[in-house]
Amino acid sequence: MPAHRIADSRQAVLLLDPDLRVLLSLLMRDAHSASEVASHLAVPLPRASYLLGKLMRAEVAFVERVDPRAGRPVRRYRVPGRWFIPYQVTSAETLEALLLEQITPRMERMAVFGAAQLRARQPNWGLWLSGAEEYGSLEIGDEAGPATALFESEAPIMFMIASSRLSRTQAEALKRSMLRLVQECTGGEAGEEETSEYTFSLMLVKGGVA
Repeated sequence: MPAHRIADSRQAVLLLDPDLRVLLSLLMRDAHSASEVASHLAVPLPRASYLLGKLMRAEVAFVERVDPRAGRPVRRYRVPGRWFIPYQVTSAETLEALLLEQITPRMERMAVFGAAQLRARQPNWGLWLSGAEEYGSLEIGDEAGPATALFESEAPIMFMIASSRLSRTQAEALKRSMLRLVQECTGGEAGEEETSEYTFSLMLVKGGVA
């Protein structure tokens, strides 16, 4: 099998569908039966079979093996683990639109999770706008002020978008620090401590965002 697959327009629709991301990730890691897919997604078996059928018809998924058993053999489905999806085969009119289609739903989910965590602490939140910086600042807080103490504390929640004037050397160093942070957070074992899923987003682009 090639090191990666190049998607066509039918495949791009499925591969870029946020609602299919959990299923795609599951089948990229290992082969699974329809019943295992249904259990993992917490959906009825007919729904899991329908989704697998969509992936099969577009040649996104394939049957990796068939396990014999008494009665009907069990098919195990797999999705190749690496794809290139050319911008030209997507429905997006511009590259900016393509990026927004992928970023926006994830940012919306992060906002939902973050708002729930904030409301669990207290009900009254808002935004503080100040113009002290070059681009101004917009910060989450309550009537007492921005939630600086919360976001700088050990509590595992943080919202921050910042702009700063940097030299090329400083920007490169910042990127290296961000990459090291990702590696530290995703490369180790949690040990015996109970874990929960956390989402974080790191972006660095040239240009000021007001």
